[in-house]
Amino acid sequence: MNTFKQKTFKRSYLTLIGCMIFPVSSLFGTAYAMELQETVEDAIMHNPEVREQIKAYRAIQAELEGAKGSWYPRIDLSAGIGYEEVDRQSIPLDNTGGDGLTRREGAVRLTENIFEGFATENEIKRQQRRLDSASYQVISKANQIALDMTEAYINLIKEKELVKLSEDNVETHQKILDQIIQRREAGIGNQVEVDQAQARLALAKSNLMAEKNNYSDTLSRFQRVLGRLPDSELIPPIFDAKLPASQEEAINDALLNHPTIRSANADIAQAQAQYDLSKSAYYPRIDLEVEKTYDHNLSGIEGRDEHLQAMLRLRYNLYNGGKDKAERSRTASAMHQAIEIRNNSRRQAIENLRYAWNAHQYVGEQLAYIQAHIKLTHETLVGYRKQFSLGRRTLLDLLNTEDEYISALRTLVTSENEYKISQYRILNGMGNLLENLNVSLDMVGSEEEYTDY
Repeated sequence: MNTFKQKTFKRSYLTLIGCMIFPVSSLFGTAYAMELQETVEDAIMHNPEVREQIKAYRAIQAELEGAKGSWYPRIDLSAGIGYEEVDRQSIPLDNTGGDGLTRREGAVRLTENIFEGFATENEIKRQQRRLDSASYQVISKANQIALDMTEAYINLIKEKELVKLSEDNVETHQKILDQIIQRREAGIGNQVEVDQAQARLALAKSNLMAEKNNYSDTLSRFQRVLGRLPDSELIPPIFDAKLPASQEEAINDALLNHPTIRSANADIAQAQAQYDLSKSAYYPRIDLEVEKTYDHNLSGIEGRDEHLQAMLRLRYNLYNGGKDKAERSRTASAMHQAIEIRNNSRRQAIENLRYAWNAHQYVGEQLAYIQAHIKLTHETLVGYRKQFSLGRRTLLDLLNTEDEYISALRTLVTSENEYKISQYRILNGMGNLLENLNVSLDMVGSEEEYTDY
């Protein structure tokens, strides 16, 4: 980065040109002021979209714990009571016709799965990968909210500066009009010049209303992201993060670290686990079942009847109407779909990062020319003001130069803030905006990396 770029954003544009008519302190107070980091933290903490993602993460956490429950035995208690009549030919037993017995049943069964085709293991893997994907989605959403808040924050500062410039422009044109009226009354001016000055003053007031409208719109955007209006002045942020040396380096970092891509990689791993899980239907299921029954008056025989069983049971499905094969095909397609979604996420990340990098590069270079334009225009304006007082310049020359100067100042304010935003957009494109803003999300986390998918 050249010397101009390094210096430009550590000072306001007012200091750069050294000729503005209002001080920085008049724009931004220091008492009870808001800072970018605190504002971003507040926005993330209370943003409904982030909170929604966190709730989704918690739900998958619960599903993971549920999947782990398959490792443990299952205990069932059953009971029943009713009326039973029996007419059995093998033995002389017939209590029909209202002579039946009250049948009572009770049983406790413990079932422990011994083998189910690795279904539990693969289901736990699948849920863990879903959880990791959800954690990256939370981080991705938080990064996006951080960028939205940063842009709203910087744009609000910009719009306030532009409103101040428009107010000063109105004041300048009012002074020129007063001067022209005095010249006419002194007999050295005419009504045409007064009309010209009044027209430019009306235009300046119109531009002021437009800037105030833009400021109100930006304020609404700020409120939407943060959830409330700013309760104090905003301190302009100082960007002190170190950016990569080249666009290619930034893209490589993004492909490795961007949470959206990491989430997509975890989705591929989740789909792979789902595919492995579908294979469990081709294996037998083996369970250990221990059951104790407590019955009375069974099968027409009066009295207590208790049984204890400890059985190793094998169940093997031989035909399921092709459902298992269809599920296998579905999960294979889902895995390939996840791969294509990841590939598309990579393209989007590269595109967004290139936009931000190009803005950072070209707007940064443009600022040097804007600064030179302002300096030369200001010198011209000073000269025209003197020459107009001596009658060597027309009023139209002076008004045009005044407008050119104020337009150059607006361009500088806008470009400076575009440059600042591009820097934060690069960090967001690389996936480490939160890290550079010193904002942490301790409520979520992933257990594995999926960069090899």
